[in-house]
Amino acid sequence: MRRYVIALGAMALAIAMALWAVNVRTAKAPGDGQACTTEAKIYLDGSAVGRVGPNCEFAPCPEVVATSTTGGGGSGGGSILPYTSGVRGTVLLGPTCPVVRDPPDPGCANRPYATAIAIYRANSASPFIIGNSDIDGTFEFSLPPGSYTLAASSGSTFPRCSEINVTVSPDAYAIAVILCDTGIR
Repeated sequence: MRRYVIALGAMALAIAMALWAVNVRTAKAPGDGQACTTEAKIYLDGSAVGRVGPNCEFAPCPEVVATSTTGGGGSGGGSILPYTSGVRGTVLLGPTCPVVRDPPDPGCANRPYATAIAIYRANSASPFIIGNSDIDGTFEFSLPPGSYTLAASSGSTFPRCSEINVTVSPDAYAIAVILCDTGIR
């Protein structure tokens, strides 16, 4: 009987300690609010907001309204959205064979690569847009005119993808090919 009481007491103590540990990890913020994480949500317009409120929710995205900055209709890329310019292209993975042959072996051609692509404005450290290439390696992003750097996601070791600099002209799409090195030699 004594062993039973000791075992029951030990289990009650373990449960109490576990509940205390959970309570410490989920401590309330000052004012009886819930403590929120420090992650941020990036909106399409490039602005960011953290979690707020009693339930740690993100604020709703601001509505983007296309308006003319040129004082009326017409062309010339004067509207905020949608853009009539941007960049499109392909992400390719290669080499796919260890030995280069002359003439080239069609089975060793570079292959399309589906990956995430970050687009940075010139001289900016934070991405303007993050998107993906399709299963066939193609991508298309609408952008305002300007200079950009395209950076495809690389693996921890391989593949290693090169960064591409492009200049987007008004009412035109720049063409880019991003090459990712497989490391095969």
